[in-house]
Amino acid sequence: MSITNNDSYVNSQGNKRSNQPDVVPVETGEDLMLKEFQPVKWAVPGVVPEGVTLFGGREKMGKSWLALGLCIAVATGGYALGKKQVEQGESLYLSLEDNERRLQRRLRTLLQDEETDLSDFHYSTEWLRSDNGGIDHLDLWLSQHSDCRLVVIDTLKRIRPAGGGNRSWYDVDYEAIQPFVNLAHDHNTAIVIVHHLNQKDDHTDPYDAFSGSAGLTAAAEGILLLTRKRGNADAVLLVDGKDVEEGGEFPLSWSPEACTWTIAGGVQYLAMTNERQKIQDALPDYGEAGIGPKEIAMSAGMEYENVRKLIGKMDSDGQASRVGYGKYTKPYMESHQSQFPSIPLSIEARSVMGV
Repeated sequence: MSITNNDSYVNSQGNKRSNQPDVVPVETGEDLMLKEFQPVKWAVPGVVPEGVTLFGGREKMGKSWLALGLCIAVATGGYALGKKQVEQGESLYLSLEDNERRLQRRLRTLLQDEETDLSDFHYSTEWLRSDNGGIDHLDLWLSQHSDCRLVVIDTLKRIRPAGGGNRSWYDVDYEAIQPFVNLAHDHNTAIVIVHHLNQKDDHTDPYDAFSGSAGLTAAAEGILLLTRKRGNADAVLLVDGKDVEEGGEFPLSWSPEACTWTIAGGVQYLAMTNERQKIQDALPDYGEAGIGPKEIAMSAGMEYENVRKLIGKMDSDGQASRVGYGKYTKPYMESHQSQFPSIPLSIEARSVMGV
């Protein structure tokens, strides 16, 4: 069913209105349930889905290193955060607070192999503001690069409209993010926008941590929040969003030699929900005969459908090991060994470490 401009109606004030838009689709719940949709496309599985993600952290805490590392992982089909294998595709890094010399130095630091093919890693150190051609330019670029899986904008301050006029801060912030949401949906890609946090030390709600009004997180479809004590090599990356079925926290370790963030704790890195913990407790040890979802459900005292849906995700997240068709055990734990040689810390590494 649709309302066309040939129709008229009476509004809540009893006034007859007409001249509606050409087509305003209105459908039923039955119509919706019959539709089939493509699964959510992930730039980084379990961390960055298609759509707009607002990524925040304190100044000099290494969020730009993390964001750049994600782009490299996507462009090379490597591992993001040291543990998350990603599907190879093009990436675009808008390094709007660095010049080419500094960006080149960072790339050389991050790349373990100087022969790494970076032909699918794209960058720019300048971009038009979103209300002055920046959105149109990005739309055109994405149209010409249909294999792009990830865009990182570093930072929001450098691309958002310069002024707010007399509108509320909520409206100004919301409209700073919304155009990128439309772009991400049109091109089925992930857009990560790097932003700073406010000056509060303790945030009960992580959505309140970002500098600005609630309009930013209201418009964004997900958040990444990097938090740690300055000078400490350990951090936590909080992941949450509309397409993130199970938000969680990833413990991270910082390598000052390689300037990389890596998910810590072997393969059991994601802070588990109660249901995941019950499932893992019910699993036999690695090396023993695996069991299927029905056996797991009986042992854990859970519904079979819940177990069936979660166990595959746990396998992907390193919280279970699939050892045969439909059979699972606890994950194989391997010792965590540094893969990087001991070398003098770079200027950037000392800055991130707060030394």
